[in-house]
Amino acid sequence: MAKKSRRRPARRSTSGYQAGKSGRPVSRAPRHDQAMGSLIAFVGWHREHGILPELPVLAQLTAFLPIYTETTGGQVTAMDPVPIARFVEALDKRNADFASFFCASLHEYLRFLTDTGRWSGSEVRYRDLHRVVCRGALGENIPP
Repeated sequence: MAKKSRRRPARRSTSGYQAGKSGRPVSRAPRHDQAMGSLIAFVGWHREHGILPELPVLAQLTAFLPIYTETTGGQVTAMDPVPIARFVEALDKRNADFASFFCASLHEYLRFLTDTGRWSGSEVRYRDLHRVVCRGALGENIPP
């Protein structure tokens, strides 16, 4: 008779990593993975439809989207305009040109979400967020 293998569940440490394993945390936020998946799809769309230079836009979004999900707990396909407006306002105080380009980059990402049917938020949320990024791109950082 064959001996049955007894597999024990991996022990977890309080740090969020599996004991005896290195690498990323076990409790990796699914929203972070969603942000990266959305960004990968954006690359293909941007090559065909984008207006701004690809690499600077990707650098902006690659840095911002995971931070957005970690700090707000929100989804990148239904972003809340209020924290975005606060972020743009803070950016504008430090570097108005950078804030403007960031908003233009985020505007292209919003176009991608709507063009591909990936926007999962309400129409009101989209309208308010669109207003924030358009005004930010023009240097008119007025909260929603």
